[in-house]
Amino acid sequence: MPNPRRMSRRAWVLTGAGLCGAGLAATAWLQGAASPPEARPERHVKAECREYIAEIEGQLDRARRDGGEKSGILTFMPVGMDCKDELNDLLGDVR
Repeated sequence: MPNPRRMSRRAWVLTGAGLCGAGLAATAWLQGAASPPEARPERHVKAECREYIAEIEGQLDRARRDGGEKSGILTFMPVGMDCKDELNDLLGDVR
């Protein structure tokens, strides 16, 4: 019985490379055809932090109005309140 013809290594490598290229092209096409990503929803502020952050914003506005850019405020977070991320978002440009 005759032996079926074997593929050489080069043919296997070329076939694999062709399939990978086709897969990458299909992935790029599918990502391009997909709808554009929606805008990120506004970050949720914890209810316990809303009043605290509103108070700090008022103090910052008064400090800017009264003393210009060189004045500032000193704020302390109440014990047990975890508003670190919200305060970083608020005060990121002030520091």
